[in-house]
Order: sequence, then C-alpha cells, then structure tokens
Amino acid sequence: MFKNSAKNLKLSSVDILLLVIYLALFWFLIFQPAIYSPDTNTYFRLHFYRFPGYGIFLRVFDLFFGNFYNIAVVGFQLLFGFISIHVLANNCKQLLKLRYWEYFALLAVLIFPYFPPLYIGNNICSEGLSYPLYLLLLSFSFDFFLPAGRHSFKERPKRIIHLSAAFILLCLTRGQFIIVAPILVVLYLLKERKNSIKKPTIFFLLILLLLPLATQTLDKTYHKIVHGFFVSTPFSYVNALTLPLFVSEKEDAVKLKTEDEKILFLKTYKTLDSLGLLSSKISGGAAAEYKVFHDNFPVICNQTFHVPAMYYFESKTDKVGENVVLTEKAAKDMLPVLVKNNFSNYISIFFEGVFHGFKGVLIFVFVMLLFLYSAIITLKKWSLYNGMLLFATTLIVSNAFIVAFASHSIMRYLFYNYFFAILIGIILFRKITSKP
Repeated sequence: MFKNSAKNLKLSSVDILLLVIYLALFWFLIFQPAIYSPDTNTYFRLHFYRFPGYGIFLRVFDLFFGNFYNIAVVGFQLLFGFISIHVLANNCKQLLKLRYWEYFALLAVLIFPYFPPLYIGNNICSEGLSYPLYLLLLSFSFDFFLPAGRHSFKERPKRIIHLSAAFILLCLTRGQFIIVAPILVVLYLLKERKNSIKKPTIFFLLILLLLPLATQTLDKTYHKIVHGFFVSTPFSYVNALTLPLFVSEKEDAVKLKTEDEKILFLKTYKTLDSLGLLSSKISGGAAAEYKVFHDNFPVICNQTFHVPAMYYFESKTDKVGENVVLTEKAAKDMLPVLVKNNFSNYISIFFEGVFHGFKGVLIFVFVMLLFLYSAIITLKKWSLYNGMLLFATTLIVSNAFIVAFASHSIMRYLFYNYFFAILIGIILFRKITSKP
C-alpha cells in the first residue's frame, strides 16, 4: 500500500519545475509592499456601496491576524491566486491536450496580473479575490463543454456545486460577472439541444438560472443585516450615470421626474461646466471627448455626483444609510432620460470606450468577427473547440461592453480575460491546420 502511495506522490520533472516557479514567485512577491488603494478603506469599513465579499474577507483577516493583517492578506491572495491558476491551466491542458510550450505560454499570461502595473496579489483590493474565483469558475465551467459520455451523471452534481460556489462568491465580490450564468445557460442549451427535455439537462439549467437570483438575495440580505436596507449593492447606476452626465445638456433637467433629481442634475451640470468636463466643451471628435472622460472619470463620478448626492439626500432623511439608496435610485431614474436625450453623442463615446478596451478598432473588429464566426459554427455543430471559442469570445465581448457602459475601460476591469488570447490562438491554429 505504501509503495503504491509513493508512486502516486512521485513528481514529474514538469511538476518540480512548476513548484519551483510558484515558490520563487511567491517568495519574490510576498516581500513586495502591500498596496493600499483608495478603495481599500471603503472595503474594510464595509461601506454600503461595496459588494460584501471582499469587505468580509478583510475583516476576518484583521480579526485573526491583527498587526500582521496586511502580510496575511497578501500571502493568502498570492497562494489562492497561484492555486487557481494551476487548476485552470491543468484543466485546459487536459481538455485541449496542450503542448508544453502552449501550457507555459498560458501560465505566463495567467500570472501576468500579479506583476506591474496591476500587482493584484499585493493590492489590498477586490481583484485579489475576484481573479482567482473567476479562474476557478471558468475551470469548472469548461467541464460542461465535454461530450456527455466523458463524465457520468453521478459526477456532475459535484461539479455543479463547485461551479455554484465559485459563481456566488465571485459575484458577491465583483458583481460584473453575474453575466456568466446566462452565458452558460445559452451554451449548455446549444450543447444539449438534443437532450433539452431530459431531466438532467433541465436540472442543470434550473441551477444556472437560479444562481443570479440566489446571489442577489444573499447580497440584499447582507445589506439588510449590516446597513438596514434589503437592496442590492447601490453603486451600479451611479457608475453608469457618469457618461450620460458627461454628454448632458442643461435643458435635460426639464425631462427629469422629480424635483430632487432636477436639483441634483443642475448642481452637477454647473460643476462639470465650471471644470470643463462636459463633452460640449471639448474640441475634436468622439476620441478626444472619450480621452477627457476616461482621464476624469473618478472626478465626474465620485467628486461631482456621488458624494454631493449623498450629502444632499442626507438632509432629506433621518434613516442612516438611506441617502446611499436614494442616490442610487436617483441615478437609476436619471440614466435613461440623459441617454435618450443625448443618444448620438452618448453612443459614439461609449464605443470609443469599447475600442479603448480592445486597444484599437482593428482588434475590436477582429474579436467581433470571431464572435460571429464561433456563434455560427457552434449553432451548426457543437464541439469542444467550437464551444470553447464561443465561450471565450462571448466573455470578452460582454465584459468589454459592460465595463464601457458602467465605467471607463481600464486594465483593472478587463485583464480577467487576457489569457483567452492564448487559448483562442491555439484553437484557431488547430482548426486551420487540421485535416477536413
């Protein structure tokens, strides 16, 4: 028995090399200073407008590690990140039968966010948890692209539990990834189109459909317990309103619903006008306007609207925290009005944001054509390569559009899918070079 155990524990030369790489990276990064960003304090103080996952994580580490809290957080983020990278890379290696150079190229891109300019392991911010959770979620999702005969039904409940846990924890840390569930629903329907009315398929589809609802319920329950209001984390519409404010005109106030919204808008507009942070104040086309918007997003969003709006509503209510809820509600009501009134300018700057995220129009066009191509071939015939290609391009495109809608297109929000460039390249090369 012990001989068999020893054989199972025997490491290959590749395993030893990987272990050395991970240990060296951990040793180097753990001695880099912890990075405290402007968001760190808002997470630690469990601010109402922050998702619960990372704030609770920081509080737990502060409780157990005290003065060593910062190094403990960095150490955990690095360890968790490298484990998640290893899990995803190995899963891709098995599924796609990667060669060694392909495998190590994938590893290099996966590890990239732990170095400058992102330093996500050392930065005490939500990316330190959300990136590893995202990689685990994708790794568990890949299993559902395999042909039905590759895994027995008995094994699938375990995988759906793992996937569900990763999804819920991820979305409670960064809400932008709630879109992954409906994407998986569509892909799973395409894969199981011939078995769509069978009980196992219906069961897994129901689980995937219920995951966003379960996540939102947990999010609302957390805010009810901590802040006294059964609402989703109130910051999404505030962020999304930033671009509509940037392209707004003073006359838009007439179309707003309530007096409070009109007062808030006119105050915000006056401040933006005085700072020259309105698209109408900028000479040049949409690209020039987007650059100003991109460079000044925090000023427009936080200093010009969010904070003043919270102060404004604070005087309107006696309930602690309700000003945050009222600010989000006002932003939600103002958003469609300002977009509709200034749609042409809004949509042109929005797409400039999308292009910026792709580092240019040509890459955007290439990815969109690849998305359409993968959708067509997957509709015609499901295969592992077709499904992976559609999954990758859908995640890239959807995240780019969500980020451009809700914020400005910076690497911090887009780096999650960079590794797909390697996988897409490998799949396309094999499809081109394989025999018909």
